[in-house]
Amino acid sequence: MFGTSHFFNGVLSRRAPAMNVAVSSQLGGTVLFGAWALLRSDGSPRTEDLLWAVVSGVGAGIGVAALYEGMRTCRISVVVPVASIVSVALPFLVSVVALGARIDVPLAVAAVLLVPATWLLSKPVSGSRATTSSASPAVRSSDETSPNNAIAGAFGVVAGLGYATQLFALSRISTPDPAILMLIGQTVSIIPLVVLLYCRSQRLLPIGGGASLSKAAIVGGLAALAMVSYLYATREAALAPVMVAIALYPALPVVLAVLVLKERLSRPQMGGLGIAAIVLPLINLAG
Repeated sequence: MFGTSHFFNGVLSRRAPAMNVAVSSQLGGTVLFGAWALLRSDGSPRTEDLLWAVVSGVGAGIGVAALYEGMRTCRISVVVPVASIVSVALPFLVSVVALGARIDVPLAVAAVLLVPATWLLSKPVSGSRATTSSASPAVRSSDETSPNNAIAGAFGVVAGLGYATQLFALSRISTPDPAILMLIGQTVSIIPLVVLLYCRSQRLLPIGGGASLSKAAIVGGLAALAMVSYLYATREAALAPVMVAIALYPALPVVLAVLVLKERLSRPQMGGLGIAAIVLPLINLAG
């Protein structure tokens, strides 16, 4: 679900202002978490969990802003893998070094293979061949005039740092009923996005592009479901294998770019998908 939501909002951010899409997406997730909190919330969360929820929201806001802006102006197949490896590497290292998580041989091999897989997935074909004639003009123009990979990588690093903060903070929430905490984190994540939206458009709410923004809100609900799945996954398994599994999500945007946008896969990307196919069973063995 991470890969699907990021891909479709990345496409939408090329049809409407990126911050409009980002705010609409996060509002969609807020509605879902709000409904969950109304149905399931029971009692007041601990202060420590409240602080982690706020930290997760700050990280999410930074990550969403950088990722969507990067996908708007740069190649999706470069920004997303870079964001992925940064967002996964930091919590993975913290779980091993600081928290003393145990790593067995299959998981260690999977973590090592993750680096070349992500790097290969970020190697698209040249700009003149990135898309076929069937791709939309908006998508073609963005690819043909995209900044160099260094700028795309910078967006990916900032987004990755934001998402790493969010993912690690969520893994530290221990309350049995996290609905209200997820709602708090999601609400906090909107604050930096609204500030950026105001700086660009002098508006506090996204206006215009109704169809695209409605779709972004729906996709935001999908992303919220992904975060709930992640939260409960960290309770059923150690953080390290969960982070390695999440790191494979850049494969999905690459596949969707082929199926939906009719982009061509480069040979390195084919190799990256092949390595990803090896990593998945290794994670299952580690689990």
